Amino acid sequence: MNIDAIRQIPLVDFLNHLGYQPTGRDSKGLWFYSPYRNERKPSFHVNPRKNLWFDFGSGAGGDIFNLAGELTGETDFIKRAEFIAQKMQLPVEKPYKPVPFVEQPTFENVEISRLESPILLNYLADRGIPRDIAQRYCVQVDYTLHGKRYYAIGFENNAHGYELRNPFFKGAYPPKNITHIANGNLRCNVFEGFIDFLSAERLGYNDGNDSVVLNSVSNLNKAIPCLQHYPLVLCYLDNDVAGRAALAKLQREFGDKVADKSSLYPQYKDLNDYLMSLTPKKSKSTKSKLKL
Repeated sequence: MNIDAIRQIPLVDFLNHLGYQPTGRDSKGLWFYSPYRNERKPSFHVNPRKNLWFDFGSGAGGDIFNLAGELTGETDFIKRAEFIAQKMQLPVEKPYKPVPFVEQPTFENVEISRLESPILLNYLADRGIPRDIAQRYCVQVDYTLHGKRYYAIGFENNAHGYELRNPFFKGAYPPKNITHIANGNLRCNVFEGFIDFLSAERLGYNDGNDSVVLNSVSNLNKAIPCLQHYPLVLCYLDNDVAGRAALAKLQREFGDKVADKSSLYPQYKDLNDYLMSLTPKKSKSTKSKLKL
């Protein structure tokens, strides 16, 4: 089988060979757990008719070769093809020229407003984030997705997309990008996600510093041009493999001007986990029947 034929392999079959089964369906396709990252709610969507996928949690998407790249980290298309062929037990014959992926808009009737939902504010409060900090940096995003109405906390990025979060969903309204909060300071704090940024605000770690929120470690390269002008870069990254790899890359790029601040929370996965350990536990209220 040649590489053009490999491109026609149904994504659902490929995911099945990887051990992933659909968890649900909608009018446009099937939902899966992401095969290349951990998540508690499925946000990986496959459109079988177009044979394309989109990960609402990371903002990535494309055809089977794009997926192989996410799974392997390879940029070489022949190596991606070999990976697919190995999983599907197929031979590889000739080079493949990728077709650019054009993201199809899925979010409809998007409305941006002041963050006022008690459910969303309570969700942040349970994570140690008070109302005044939440409303200073976040908005409420109401949207229609596959014919259903939802709402979520929104955190805007430099490309005017939004990170989305509610008690049941973690994703993004594209385009995906970093968020740079400039206060004219010579120091810049770096965070993986906006919940950690809000946690630092609550703990007093920002203290007027500029901040860069990656909104995913996959956006690290987008942050480097922004960070190169700062004489001191303070990294509040996660204590996991991805966080340590991001820190190492920044240290290679900028040397001694990068400071690792994860030593402030060595026993915790991230800064928000540390903040929650300092916050008195509240009794859990009955979950709302409203759709999120």
